[in-house]
Amino acid sequence: MILDAWRTAGGGQPIAAIAAAGVGEDGLLVDAGLRPLTNAIAWFDDRAEAEASELATAHDCADITGLRFEATRTAAKWLWIARHQPTMAPTTWIALTDYPAAWWTGRAFMSETLAARTACYDISGRAFRPELLAAAQAPSLPPVRIAGEVIGQMRPGRLTQSGAVTTATRLIVGGHDHPVAASVADLMQPGAIVDSLGTAELVYAETDHPASPRPGIVRSVPVRHSRREAFFKVFELSATLAVLRVPTPSGDLLAELLACGHIPFETGYRSGTIEPSEIAEALGRASPEEARSIATRVLVSATEITVGILADLAASGVDDGPLYATGGWSRSDALMRLRASVLGRPIHRIDEPELAAFGAALIAGAEPDLQHLLKVSKISP
Repeated sequence: MILDAWRTAGGGQPIAAIAAAGVGEDGLLVDAGLRPLTNAIAWFDDRAEAEASELATAHDCADITGLRFEATRTAAKWLWIARHQPTMAPTTWIALTDYPAAWWTGRAFMSETLAARTACYDISGRAFRPELLAAAQAPSLPPVRIAGEVIGQMRPGRLTQSGAVTTATRLIVGGHDHPVAASVADLMQPGAIVDSLGTAELVYAETDHPASPRPGIVRSVPVRHSRREAFFKVFELSATLAVLRVPTPSGDLLAELLACGHIPFETGYRSGTIEPSEIAEALGRASPEEARSIATRVLVSATEITVGILADLAASGVDDGPLYATGGWSRSDALMRLRASVLGRPIHRIDEPELAAFGAALIAGAEPDLQHLLKVSKISP
């Protein structure tokens, strides 16, 4: 990937620095030479359900770690590995996002924003809780490093032979994709709240004066501000809207609605909660005009969830900063206008399809003119 990108960019000057951003709960055991000893377990893998339940029952520390023990958490995976894939050799755990930089420098580490995803990291104290590591039978863990720290320089190998990098190329700590992506908006406008509209909707914000978080809000650490806390909450947006993928002569109902110039909508209209089965039944007997009305009600209902998330963030200590939107769903002008009306506030859309990668480049030391390189569209109610 690096070679392809470098060649596409012209293949001239070697890359000065590299940082990575990625998901939070996957990783693998490595030996002293950083060679993998096990297959990586994907972040969404739920094989550790029994272990997660056991940890949750005995160690309810969500008020300290910001996360409840669930099957996807790294801690539950550690306990599962200890029971089902034990190894006698000395091992170290490395997150997949961190692994390239660790391998290329020969130095193991863990990005702090990924440490925060293990469910064993004290968000306020900025350190692992020994009793939680013991309960999870955690393997040896590498030093925790904050985003922007230099891990080392590139070791000789295939990449240096290609000319894309040199032994002077620096490897920089990156981290969890959502905080990394949100850091771009914070650079453009401090205090920004970021609404990431991908497969799931994730609303992210940072605060200097955190309060006890509302239910469902996850606590974490930001990538740029060591004294702040990060809060975010997730809503399964794509799954909610999937019921609107009703075939039409030119595609499907949802795609047609999002592609139109404007979705008819009256300010102040509220949809109420609609069950997916009721929606499907109503769409099955609806005329085309009625179907569009039903779909609009679902889009409004989904946006009302966002209204509630923003209220929860505010009650948890987040200041009311400007709202930035990113992700695939944000590309629909019609949807963004509808959401701005329901939210009652302007939305600043960042037209960058790979914002986490862009944020990682900034963390690595890139200094572009953000105002000219990033296109931001302001959509008003």
